Amino acid sequence: MKVNDFEEAYAILKNYKGKNNQILYYQYKVQRTNYSLTEFDVTYILNNFDFEPYEINKTVKIAKDYGEILKKKYELDFLPEKIRITRVIGEMGESLHCYVQYRKSVEPSLMYVKKRYILNQLIDNTKNIEINVDFEKYDNITKENGTILKKTQKDGIEFLLKNKKCILADGMGMGKTRQAVIAAMETGAKKILIICPASLKSTWKREILVYNDESEVSVINGSEWNTNSRFTVVNYDILDNFYKIPTDIVYEDVLNEKGEKVKQPVMVKTSNGTLVPKTRKSTKKEKIKECLQQSPLFLENFGCVIIDEAHKLSNNTSIRYKVISDFLKRSKIPYVFLLTGTPLTNRPMNLYHILKLIDAEVTRDYQYYVEHYCDGRTMRLKSGKEITLSGGATNLDELKEKIKHIYIRRLLSEMSDMVEKSIETRYYDLSDAQMKRYEELWEEYVSAQQEQGNDDSEDYRQLVEGILVRQYLAKEMIANTTQLVDEKIEDGEKVIIICTFTEEINELKKYYGNKCVVYDGKMTLKQKDKAESEFMNNPKIKVFIGQIIACSVGLTLTAAHTLVFNSYSWIAADNKQAEDRIYRLNQTEDVTCIYQLFNDSISQNMFDKVMRKEIIMNQTIKSENEK
Repeated sequence: MKVNDFEEAYAILKNYKGKNNQILYYQYKVQRTNYSLTEFDVTYILNNFDFEPYEINKTVKIAKDYGEILKKKYELDFLPEKIRITRVIGEMGESLHCYVQYRKSVEPSLMYVKKRYILNQLIDNTKNIEINVDFEKYDNITKENGTILKKTQKDGIEFLLKNKKCILADGMGMGKTRQAVIAAMETGAKKILIICPASLKSTWKREILVYNDESEVSVINGSEWNTNSRFTVVNYDILDNFYKIPTDIVYEDVLNEKGEKVKQPVMVKTSNGTLVPKTRKSTKKEKIKECLQQSPLFLENFGCVIIDEAHKLSNNTSIRYKVISDFLKRSKIPYVFLLTGTPLTNRPMNLYHILKLIDAEVTRDYQYYVEHYCDGRTMRLKSGKEITLSGGATNLDELKEKIKHIYIRRLLSEMSDMVEKSIETRYYDLSDAQMKRYEELWEEYVSAQQEQGNDDSEDYRQLVEGILVRQYLAKEMIANTTQLVDEKIEDGEKVIIICTFTEEINELKKYYGNKCVVYDGKMTLKQKDKAESEFMNNPKIKVFIGQIIACSVGLTLTAAHTLVFNSYSWIAADNKQAEDRIYRLNQTEDVTCIYQLFNDSISQNMFDKVMRKEIIMNQTIKSENEK
């Protein structure tokens, strides 16, 4: 081998940004440990540096002699006749460098397979799989209400189907739920599981029923499980009702009166002071297998799993994460769709655990991931133990490039065919009587802060929430709100009014009577669904009065294209969530969001601060989508 070949290989490693795990491993060793490449390493790098790895996920029949190789290599008690090739990352001559799985219970291993060992046909063009979905049949169902699929949604559906295990991270209003439902139906899976927060179960049911009969969906609310439906919707909190791993009592060796070693249970104290035997999850495979085989999660044999609000699984120590992670590993679900509207790649350590759920390639080397993408630093404890700190973020562009085949994010603001959204700010003057009462309340608030020993600076007073003052301003704003909304109603429009406090909601409800519906945090899911449906479908309902803390997710109000803030939140994200109730992909009219403020008041001062926060938030989101 020529010296030039070695030089070329080292040069490739220096700038390599591909997805081949083996080359990434060489890159890591050379950069971190000054590893010297062998002739084989160089040959491999030169042959595969421009090879585009691709998913295959195909079970193939293999020759007996290769089965013997596997049996010897892994000390198996059986002779493999079939293997599953999950991913091809490179080729050298007549050999494939790929991930091979010889048994469902083990993780795929990276190894070479000579092509002559593979007896049935292997499709080499898997990376160019064409997904053919008859979108017209879905549009025919929904075209009457103007909710036909946008090109962006069709692209998202095809992305999910092509990549099978991936993350759909579209921004609010992009129709992630609908994309996931259609993609799940197109997989051909006979059983589909949807895991979501409790507040979104009705939203999922409603979206499923757009294309399916009532009998096709079951919403699990307790310990009862309906096995007759194609779709099963369950929330995070009760998922473990159907996933129980048996526990074993922990024993310890003690000496009896005769000095003999005997085993006795380890006792622990409960919260009420009683002593009970300590238990831990069983590690006996047969016992666990027997237990799980009786769980509907495994009996159902799900072909597709959708996990909504997947960012809630960023903590790998939580019970919900452990349950879902173990379930996915044991069940070997062919299609796993993770949905989230929250940007994740600016927190690469949190993203790692979510990527782990779908066995993403970048998670195969934990140490490399932490050091390369999380600004990982090794710290030695007094005990001598070394730990790796992973609080930062580095090489994000590279990470985004590596996960682009399993992570997709689009924003409404990036779409050329999306309707416009405008933000209006209207200012009003307080009357003399209003100003007098406002100043009285303000002094009361300041005095209360002083009594509590709080800082009396102007900045502090503007940052700290003065409930009494804000409630008063919100109530006094009602007259301006009703005048504005009445004008819109006279023009034939429906209008959304966003509020913060119960007092203003009650006043507005009293004013509009049977022309309005209310949506607040005290209502049940059934009551909320009814309010949303009434506003969207009943022509007599002109006004939707929503409490901002309740109008966060799972709410579509595109029957209106004007939203008025009678009062607003001091948290920028809350206001953005409220705006997105009407600014959604199926909106057909330009949207106007109107903020109302009193001059020279705390509402005006805080509004400027909130807007600055929103600008920063939008910049953070945008940075994720620059590629």
